[in-house]
Amino acid sequence: MIEWLQRVLPPGSVAGGLATLSLAVTLGLLLGAVRVRGAKLGVAAVFFSSLILSSMGLRVNDLILQFLRDFALIIFVYTIGLQVGPGFFSSLRAEGLLLNACAVATLLLGAILSAVVVLGAHLPHESAAGIFTAGFATSPSLAAAQGALQDRFGHTPTGDTLAANVGLVYAIGYPFGLIGPILLVTIFKALFRVDLAKERAALKAREEVRRPPIGFVDIEVTKPEVAGTALRDHELIQSSGIVLSRLLRDQKVTVPTGSTVIHVGDVYRVVGNKPQRAAAARLLGHVSSTSLDNVSGDIQRVRLLVTHRAALRKSLRELDLIRRFGVTITRVTRAGIELQPRADLSLKFGDNVAAVGPSEGLKKVEAELGNSVDVINRPQLVPVFLGIVLGVIVGSIPIALPGMHGAIRIGLAGGPMIVAILLSRLGSLGSIVWYMPVSARNLFRDFGMAVFLSCIGLEAGEGFFGMIASHHGVMLLLWAAVITLVPMLIVGAFMRLVLKINFITLSGFIAGAMTSSPTLLFANELTESSAPSLGYAAVYPLSMLTPIFCAQVLATALL
Repeated sequence: MIEWLQRVLPPGSVAGGLATLSLAVTLGLLLGAVRVRGAKLGVAAVFFSSLILSSMGLRVNDLILQFLRDFALIIFVYTIGLQVGPGFFSSLRAEGLLLNACAVATLLLGAILSAVVVLGAHLPHESAAGIFTAGFATSPSLAAAQGALQDRFGHTPTGDTLAANVGLVYAIGYPFGLIGPILLVTIFKALFRVDLAKERAALKAREEVRRPPIGFVDIEVTKPEVAGTALRDHELIQSSGIVLSRLLRDQKVTVPTGSTVIHVGDVYRVVGNKPQRAAAARLLGHVSSTSLDNVSGDIQRVRLLVTHRAALRKSLRELDLIRRFGVTITRVTRAGIELQPRADLSLKFGDNVAAVGPSEGLKKVEAELGNSVDVINRPQLVPVFLGIVLGVIVGSIPIALPGMHGAIRIGLAGGPMIVAILLSRLGSLGSIVWYMPVSARNLFRDFGMAVFLSCIGLEAGEGFFGMIASHHGVMLLLWAAVITLVPMLIVGAFMRLVLKINFITLSGFIAGAMTSSPTLLFANELTESSAPSLGYAAVYPLSMLTPIFCAQVLATALL
């Protein structure tokens, strides 16, 4: 069968190489879909299918393989940057800053331990980068380490051999780098005797204190001292951040504006968090026995998508929808996070806004904001390729570090990710919008990672099984296991015992710090919660970038 495939798919041809790689990806994805105790390897299984096919004699031309590997890596990290960019900087505040500090500490400890292991065990010095990248299963960092070696030695026999050795060590340790984070979550659960019901309740209570959910209440004005004041001049509106979305006066429901004068007997719908709603009730009167939902009128509430470029980066104050159309924006949802619609809040492409007002006014606001599902679901290629160009340029800028033989670069892994984070934060520039639909983003992300892992597996497969069966191979696997477990056990225990981090957050942190999607899926199912995703997203970008620098330093500083 293999001989027939080798005849049909000549290793040196483009067609043969693409078919071999596609076969490896197909088999890997089928394998990755198999669940074992609630967990599955997913796209990571492509690495193992590629190893097997390569060891059986199926090959891909080296130049084709190198191009596909680098291009797939760029696609993967760029889409990851677009995904995490909108919430990245906000995640650096409060607990997110603490989680990122712990993630960087874990990775730096892993890098130091890798150097100690290589020097202490008298291993080839380039093995430090391979053990480190394998222990944390960080494929982009492997590419960065190999690139640093070839930058220093060129595409000479020495440079190619050193880079190949790093890839082989990575391949040997990678299996434990995949299962290790899942094992760590299980160890911490047993070690700290975690009661998941109590952890969920504690996390919910803390989250409600930190970010109170937004709701509404109908309040009747009964205090004469507030009557006669225009809403724009009232201290409640000026300082609290609430939104008044509806007004019932004389059995007629309208949308209040800044010039609306408060009357005793008015009933206002107040939108805000629980403390804000309670403060409004104390200042104005009391909660009304009449629900504005039961009063007929022309006022409606609709959800609209921001897709019109003319509305982008304009604040709600600049749009002035209340005065122009009698419409109030009561909520804004961005990247899954609900934002309070303050006057200085600027809209971005893809924002989902809740608007309240008369039907004619809502139609005009809809026309101004866009609300086009077709536009939101249509991928734009110009921003993608322009972003990649900028990312490659940024990744190619040399950075000189003291004590290093040469400059390091954040490379094809770090450059596109940093640029994507910054551009997605910017949102738009003129007519160019850095937004990618969720379906397209997931497709690009999984496609990039699948092709990249397949290339790594096909490169390393030739000597993999012979090496892993040897004493040296077994020792490399054990050292990779040490790098996976020891740094996270130390930092994770500190976080739980000293910082009192909730186990659900800790499980997401482990998945994010180890950039392990299978571990995130396992943590979500184990905790019966989606909350681990918050810890994962908070540390993922920095946990992807930090090893890129560490791997290059390990690859070159010890030689």
